[in-house]
Amino acid sequence: MKKKSHGIKKAHELLNVASQQLNKAAVASWGPQDPAECVTFAFYAYENSVVAAAEALGRRWTKNHYDKAVLAGKLARERKLKTNVSTELTKLNHLRKDVSYGEPGDELCQVDLEDLVAELENFIDEVRDLVSSLEGN
Repeated sequence: MKKKSHGIKKAHELLNVASQQLNKAAVASWGPQDPAECVTFAFYAYENSVVAAAEALGRRWTKNHYDKAVLAGKLARERKLKTNVSTELTKLNHLRKDVSYGEPGDELCQVDLEDLVAELENFIDEVRDLVSSLEGN
C-alpha cells in the first residue's frame, strides 16, 4: 500500500511539473510566437504526463525519450489512457532536437502551436483523471 501511495504522490508531482511546462508552452504559442520554445516545453510536458500515468499505475519506465513514446503507446493499447501520444512524442522529440542543434526546419513552422497547446492540456487533464481514479483505490 505504501508503494502505491508513493506512486500517486510522484504522479501528482509530475503533473504539477507538466502543468508548469504547459503554461510556458502556452505563453510561447501567443504572439509573438516562439515555436522552438513552445515545442520544447510541450514535449517535456507530454513526457512528464506519460511518466505520471506510469507512476500512478506502478509501471516501470526509463529516462529514454523513445522508451517513453513506446510506453505511451502501450498504455493506450491497454486502455489505461484514451489518447495515444506516442507519435506526438516522437514528432516533438525530433523537432526539439532540430531546434537544439540549431537546425529548425520547415516542419517547425508547420506546427499549429495553439492546437498543440490545446491537445496537450486535454492530455494532462486525462492523466490527472486517471491518477484521481487510482487514488481512491
